[in-house]
Formats: sequence, C-alpha cells, structure tokens
Amino acid sequence: MGSAVTMVEVETEMVWTGDMVKAEVLLSAIEGQDFADIELVTECDGEQAGLRIQVNGDDLREVREKVDSLLALLASAEAEYDSNN
Repeated sequence: MGSAVTMVEVETEMVWTGDMVKAEVLLSAIEGQDFADIELVTECDGEQAGLRIQVNGDDLREVREKVDSLLALLASAEAEYDSNN
C-alpha cells in the first residue's frame, strides 16, 4: 500500500493603505502578475485608498517567492514615487 498524499494550498494576503495617487503608482507596478489577485480598494476615507493582494500556492516556498517578487516591485515603485514627491 502506498502513502496517501495530502494536497496543501497556502494562501496569504497583503494589505496596503495610503493616498490614492500612491496606490495607483503601486498598482501599476504589480499589474499583470498573473499569480496574484490584486484589488484596488477605493472605499476608504477621503483621499485614502488601499491595495489588497492575495497570493496562493501549492507550498510555503512558492508563496514566499511570489510575495518576495511582489514586495521587490512595490519597494522599487514606492522609492521612485517618494523621491519624486
């Protein structure tokens, strides 16, 4: 008899809130990443907006690599935005 294989799915969610202009800049940096569900949330107070990013994968290593990739893109976009404003 063989061992039963358990399928595991790992999921994580990242949430960012800030001003709408910066949210749009960050969103444009990560749009097209087909491994993540990305949502721009505009129901915040005043000029506030948010990004909700959900990442799924078959194991923790895969999800961590995807999150690391997204964070690198976001950090670069944020640094460029901050240096120009």
